[in-house]
Amino acid sequence: MAIVHVSFKSSSKAPPAAAHAQYIAREGQYQQRGGVELVESGNMPEFAQADPHAFWVAADAHERANGRTYTELQIALPRELNPSQREELARETTRELLGDRFAYTMAVHTPLAKDNIEQPHMHLMFSERAVDASTRGLAEDRFFKQNGAKKDRSWNDRSKPDEVREKWVEMMNAAMERHGHIHDPAQRLDARSWEEQGRMDLASLREEKTLQGHGLEAMERHAEIDQLRRERAELPPPHLDRAAAIEHLEQQADKQIAGVKERETQEVSRLDKLIAAARELANEVKERTVAVAQNVADRVEQLRGQFERWREQRTDAKPEQHLDTQIASPTQQKQELQRAGPEQHIDPQIEQRLQAFRDRYEANKQAREPAVVPEPPVKETALEKEPEQELKIERGRGFGHGL
Repeated sequence: MAIVHVSFKSSSKAPPAAAHAQYIAREGQYQQRGGVELVESGNMPEFAQADPHAFWVAADAHERANGRTYTELQIALPRELNPSQREELARETTRELLGDRFAYTMAVHTPLAKDNIEQPHMHLMFSERAVDASTRGLAEDRFFKQNGAKKDRSWNDRSKPDEVREKWVEMMNAAMERHGHIHDPAQRLDARSWEEQGRMDLASLREEKTLQGHGLEAMERHAEIDQLRRERAELPPPHLDRAAAIEHLEQQADKQIAGVKERETQEVSRLDKLIAAARELANEVKERTVAVAQNVADRVEQLRGQFERWREQRTDAKPEQHLDTQIASPTQQKQELQRAGPEQHIDPQIEQRLQAFRDRYEANKQAREPAVVPEPPVKETALEKEPEQELKIERGRGFGHGL
């Protein structure tokens, strides 16, 4: 349902013009925020026609310290209009309010509200300095000086916000009628306040313009505002009689029930997909685990068989056989060379190397053979020494000289 929301922002304490222009155009550091549907600039003096952003940079640089570099209008666009219809209404609003006299940058944003529905609105920032034939060609430093482009003081009138609000409501009602969203004059939106319309039920649900407090207190105020907006949205439009109001409330209830059912269906579908994906992943992990385990088991069995064969070969063969198979005899190598062909000539240097290798082989072979340890001399026993000792005794007595 369309609402009437028009706000003025005009203060010398506002953010710098160049930064705010980038914000509404989603450029520079704000390009990742998205949600922008349309960006246009117009009525620029010659020095900024090729680059409208240069106009706002110059405004920050040359506007007097306590002066307003720009004024901004924020206007809620009807949700009932499609994107092309919203853009048409935004351009029409810009032409109606500014004409061709004030340099501007306009953008249409379509963020999602808490009910997951687009919340279209337009930003219209402009300079109050009039652009005409005498000021269009001024350099940027002169344009913002006192003797340059003059400011239109009508934007400071207290009645200006109400005047803009009334013009906007007229254009919005015309657009809604033109595109088939208003069929009865009683359905037209009213620029007057809720109190002026006698809608005290809506006036009692108006939220404060500024939020007080910090932390938990601010969170509580946000919750209160959300509740106020929900209650206000449930109220029937002012042009409906009692029967139509009841029907409207029933339709609102049906929509809410349908919305709950749709969200429930979507949530169940999402959970089913998550469960199916989890099962598929579990089966895939299980299959991979079994395959890896089988590969490991096969590899272990293969290595075990190779080790058993190697151990049997090592057990059956003698150590010298292993060495003989590793070191071939030079004589055998020479015989193999000779068998290669009787006519083949062996180089003398190769012959010398073969002879040297043969000598080393024989030396290694002799070193491997067990050394013959000579038997130690047999000591003469006492019995073997007795005849000799007796002979010496007889000789000492004078006997045995003839022996």
